[in-house]
Amino acid sequence: MKGDSVSGIRVEQLWKRGGTAIACAMAMLLVGACGGAPGPAEGEGGSSAIVIEGARLIDGTGGPVVEDAVLVIEGDHLGVVGPRAAVTVPAGATTIDASGMTVIPGLINAHGHVGMVKGVVESRDNYTAENIRAHLLQYARYGVTTTISLGLDFGPMFELRGPAGTDQAPRATVLTAGRGFTGVGGYPAYNAHLDGIPYEVATVDEVRAHVQELADQRVDVVKMWVDDHFGLPGVERIAPELRAAIIEQAHARGLRAMAHVFYLEDAKQVVAAGVDGLAHNVRDQPIDDELLQMLRERDVFVAPTLTREESTSMYAEPPAFLDDPFFTRYADPEVIASIKDPAYGAGVRADPLYQSYRDAFEMARANAQRLYEGGVRLVLGTDSGPPRRFQGYFEHRELALLVELGIPPAEVLRMATLGSAEALGIAEDYGSLEPGKRADFVLLGGNPLDDITNTRRIEQVWIGGRPVE
Repeated sequence: MKGDSVSGIRVEQLWKRGGTAIACAMAMLLVGACGGAPGPAEGEGGSSAIVIEGARLIDGTGGPVVEDAVLVIEGDHLGVVGPRAAVTVPAGATTIDASGMTVIPGLINAHGHVGMVKGVVESRDNYTAENIRAHLLQYARYGVTTTISLGLDFGPMFELRGPAGTDQAPRATVLTAGRGFTGVGGYPAYNAHLDGIPYEVATVDEVRAHVQELADQRVDVVKMWVDDHFGLPGVERIAPELRAAIIEQAHARGLRAMAHVFYLEDAKQVVAAGVDGLAHNVRDQPIDDELLQMLRERDVFVAPTLTREESTSMYAEPPAFLDDPFFTRYADPEVIASIKDPAYGAGVRADPLYQSYRDAFEMARANAQRLYEGGVRLVLGTDSGPPRRFQGYFEHRELALLVELGIPPAEVLRMATLGSAEALGIAEDYGSLEPGKRADFVLLGGNPLDDITNTRRIEQVWIGGRPVE
């Protein structure tokens, strides 16, 4: 049976870690789990609970690591969680031995995008339910169990938002900001393929009407872009009074507001206006003490999106990760080939903004360190989803970049799980492995507290109490 599938679920990874016992347990519980059936079959004795036992537990709260832990899964949520000695396993539960593994909460991406890209082409024509599902499965396979699509969302998104139903295959839970706001002809609407998707507003009355439309759609956050793409001629930043109106109107309807910013002055303006989170770091100059104090006092969170900045210039030469099995397992070979083409790298180097992109990445790194050392709340965000910003893989790369700045792995993991859940207002159900919360977790073959790249040693991803194919 080694390497076989049971109802479409591969068990070879768990086999290699846990041997015959774990593979057989997986086979028992997976029958029907991804083919539209309600879930795993009941164990002997009538219990439908599933028990993961023996793993090292990092629960996402920042609390002590629990060795030899037990997680009891009841439907799509967690029942009892704790050390083996303190947990009573339900009679007849299906038990999986995860000895030697580490279990962490699923990663939560507080800045991503889904649905607009196929291969290397970003187009409104690609924005279908099928493509959104494909992107959410891609996130899930890499252990990103929840993401927010932060703008450029319409139609099909509102059919798929939230977690997958029990009659559907497991995939990442998705939140949405709907279309998002910019000024008339502003960033990113100046791109012809995105024209007409974001709201392009010129008056407060237009802001009010469109925020109400978003509220009626029950979006999870309101997004605005405040950028001019390095002063691109004809691209104006949305006016400060409209930014303030977006935040005010969002808050009046019980919605959080996030802003894409680039410049220090814009970051200060939207924070003063009451924004809840910055979707990017400041990238034009060093963050000063004034902004640090504003962010702390107002408890504004920041998603550094270091991988986004890195991606703008990193393909000048083919990066080593293009041959990393963790990346290539789910990557599109044609996309990899396009990046390895010398002509593509030459085009990156010839871009008039090439050096500006490189400088912005270095400034983003330095400012992320300033934010951390200054006590500002950081969360996992990558801006993955546009062409060559790889969903799933980039989230793991982001973790590594944050650790490189001197942030301890335990804190980075908390930022990427419960921290992101708190920022998005979903911590009641998501972000940590505690009783009553969603059973979204990742079984790893190594301890990420020893080496953050051990988050890439994925043995199995579970979302809503079901393993991901």
